[in-house]
Amino acid sequence: MHKSDLPYLTQDRLDYFFTAVYDAEVPSPHKDAQIVALLTALKAMQHFNHFHRSNDTREFFTLLNDIFNFERNSEGTTLWLALILAIKELYGFSPEKLRELMKLVTIRK
Repeated sequence: MHKSDLPYLTQDRLDYFFTAVYDAEVPSPHKDAQIVALLTALKAMQHFNHFHRSNDTREFFTLLNDIFNFERNSEGTTLWLALILAIKELYGFSPEKLRELMKLVTIRK
């Protein structure tokens, strides 16, 4: 567990979160109910970030573009960045820690 009682983020868990990056609903159930609940919270934060915090999401484009190879001026990129911002803020990660963590993500849509 993370020091704030949030689940530790593994590659499998991050991949599970990012399989839902474009979906309004949580995808197929995960074996861990806490991870499903966490994804539900992240999706709510992603939605808010997407529609109300576009300036805050833009800073992650440059930070993470060499990892994800984002498209410019894409709704999909904005959804990715909104979810990444949600993870960063919920866990309180520094930009450096977030960058290292995002290298674990193998999902590319």
